[in-house]
Amino acid sequence: MLKIFRRFWQPKERRKYGRVSANSDVKFRIFDSKNPAIRSQLLHGNVLDLSAEGLCIGTTTVQADWLHVFHPSSQYKNRLEVEVGLDPCMAPLRTFGEAKWYSRDKNEKGSIFKMGVKWLSLSESDRQTLNNFLETQTI
Repeated sequence: MLKIFRRFWQPKERRKYGRVSANSDVKFRIFDSKNPAIRSQLLHGNVLDLSAEGLCIGTTTVQADWLHVFHPSSQYKNRLEVEVGLDPCMAPLRTFGEAKWYSRDKNEKGSIFKMGVKWLSLSESDRQTLNNFLETQTI
């Protein structure tokens, strides 16, 4: 009975934009929100999925050089400088984002944390690259 219920009842998708799976490398730095001249070393992770609104990153670290990707109680939000290699045939996306959430992840191989990052600023060329990638993945 429970299997039948799960099969027919799907939670309603609350996201404005659908996500597509991606298995791409991502590099990111954490910028201090109070002083953008302060930034972390280059960190690495994997893109788990992405959309026109943002991406989900799997990574082994969310803190480096005294900076943390997420401070829910602070009015200041640290920014992330993100570089995503979506496809070898496409230029990598280079933009800024903000971590909206993060959590420990015991299921993901090689990743200890998952974090949701919202795009803050995409150039026109990066937006076009992202849209082209998303269109090829949804066909």
